[in-house]
Amino acid sequence: MRGIAVGIDVGGTNLRGALISSDGKILKRRSVPSEANKGMEFVVKNLLRLIRDMVGNKEVAGIGIGIAGIIDQKKGVLTQAPNIANVRNYPIRKALIEQIGTGIPVFLENDANCAALGENWVGSGRESSSLVVLTLGTGVGGGIIVGGKLWRGEDGMAGEIGHITVDPDGPRCNCGNYGCLESFSSASALRRRIKEVLGGKDIEASVRQRFTRVSEHRIPEVLRELALKGDKLALSLWDEFGRALGIAIASLVNLLNVDMIVIGGGLSNAWELFIKSAIRESRKRALRAPIRRVRIEKSVLGSDAGIFGAGYLVFEGCNGQNSQ
Repeated sequence: MRGIAVGIDVGGTNLRGALISSDGKILKRRSVPSEANKGMEFVVKNLLRLIRDMVGNKEVAGIGIGIAGIIDQKKGVLTQAPNIANVRNYPIRKALIEQIGTGIPVFLENDANCAALGENWVGSGRESSSLVVLTLGTGVGGGIIVGGKLWRGEDGMAGEIGHITVDPDGPRCNCGNYGCLESFSSASALRRRIKEVLGGKDIEASVRQRFTRVSEHRIPEVLRELALKGDKLALSLWDEFGRALGIAIASLVNLLNVDMIVIGGGLSNAWELFIKSAIRESRKRALRAPIRRVRIEKSVLGSDAGIFGAGYLVFEGCNGQNSQ
């Protein structure tokens, strides 16, 4: 399919969108607040504003939307969404199509799956037919491409890599399980670890002082800055982060024998601080042949991976399964 697609990434703070050509070029960008804390009606209102602003009088092939949560592809229903208040079985595709009113098809997908599609289309994995994309942010997301196709699973929930158990005796995860990858290799995990360290009896005054006036959301950023300066505590926490990631990578490699693993998300900016321990741990635990074959690379698309993937949904048409 040729033409122009609208690709949108729905975040807890902002809606980021772009007009994307069929050869993978961004023609126009826009961003508006999502107001996700107020509920789905506000998100839809802002989505419509963003779409109308981007499209104007242009003819577009369709609208692709990536959103964190569980999506019923056939019905176009957002079943759950961790970043949006009070979402339960919301018919988001129907709501958008009724408001847009121009016959433009709307395609929906989980945001991490969109990142995988984007990386496979024009990113780090564009020459690979089998890859796993890990997005490291507040939590850990994942998307799986097998044989050049997105693997969604029977319930549309494949790729929940953040909930691979890496330590059965580890801390409780937000999902209710214990020792998930997300409990070790995410921004929320780094924040928890700093709280644990500062709560210790033998903590040095100099360590406590480093974090006295640091807001919670900046802790991962500060830990990166400190580690780059050689701070031993920060370096040890990034090493823990990488070791847990390496355990999960070994499991993925043993199970899927993919050609490539791409690591993106905001915390990929700390790549140099965790990747050595991640690779070292994965090589200790994975089978020899598949771990030698796999390429582990940083995302080249960064935060745009989901936008490109959302645009790709339109050009692929998802076999007509989640559009109208």
